[in-house]
Amino acid sequence: MKNFLLFLLFSPIILYGQDEKKRNGLKKLIQQAEQLAKDLRVEKSSQNDYFFSSSDIGSTSFNTADRIAIKDVIDAYGFYWDSNNLEGYLSLFSDSAKGVTVDANGNVDQYYIKSDLQVNNGKKRMQYFIENQMQRRHIMANSFFIELTNNYAHLRQYMILLTTNNKKKTEILTPINYVFKLMKFNDTWKIVYREINLDKPLDLSL
Repeated sequence: MKNFLLFLLFSPIILYGQDEKKRNGLKKLIQQAEQLAKDLRVEKSSQNDYFFSSSDIGSTSFNTADRIAIKDVIDAYGFYWDSNNLEGYLSLFSDSAKGVTVDANGNVDQYYIKSDLQVNNGKKRMQYFIENQMQRRHIMANSFFIELTNNYAHLRQYMILLTTNNKKKTEILTPINYVFKLMKFNDTWKIVYREINLDKPLDLSL
């Protein structure tokens, strides 16, 4: 009888302690869920909300990995062409990439870079350089980003074109003001638009 009375006396305290433990556990789970939701929002924002325009010069509101990858594409553009690697050069462009050439007189020529005509022209130019011992060098200079988002980039690129003929004399042919537009395909940046603006005529016209 005495043990029964003690049970009745202390059971509310025991039950209260168990309920309090459950409440604390539930409260902790809710806090963890709230923190997880917050972390997911931050992660999503950091992945999808990058936008950079020419008015943001000096700002860090861009994806560093994208900026480096785009610069790699632009640098490879010059290296592939100068080494007469047409396959590597064309791999930098999307299949439907558009090209525009503006000569020193303002005449405009538009075309698709991977069209049969343009590919054949590229082969002929490279063969001409090889046969006549003309080594081209694209010296990339200033890069100016006009717009950069998660999957689109628009920039201007200054470049100086050099030629060394017969391994004897090196000349500056012309500065070139490029306009590049790129898009990201399966995490890889490709050129979708390239515009060539010549300051003076080339020794071998485009």
